[in-house]
Amino acid sequence: MFASEKRSLGDCDRCGITWELKKLKFLTIRMRKTNIRVCPDCWEKDHPQHKQGTFKIFDPQALKNPRPADNADRTLTPAATQPTPGDLLYNP
Repeated sequence: MFASEKRSLGDCDRCGITWELKKLKFLTIRMRKTNIRVCPDCWEKDHPQHKQGTFKIFDPQALKNPRPADNADRTLTPAATQPTPGDLLYNP
């Protein structure tokens, strides 16, 4: 059995100021509650950036076999696929 925190005092682990023990909060670091108790002035919420790597992210960047919406405008004719003699010459 432990005594209640009703009238007990405690020191902030960060700044050292004496507070009522029931007003001191536990710090959470990387989503884990620590045994560090701080006053309401020193307490800070766990930063979302500390949660990187804890959740799996599926973010595909490209389609596997993409097809244009309208194939009629994008079909190549045999004449369009052959290079012309002017295309082969280098003109600086």
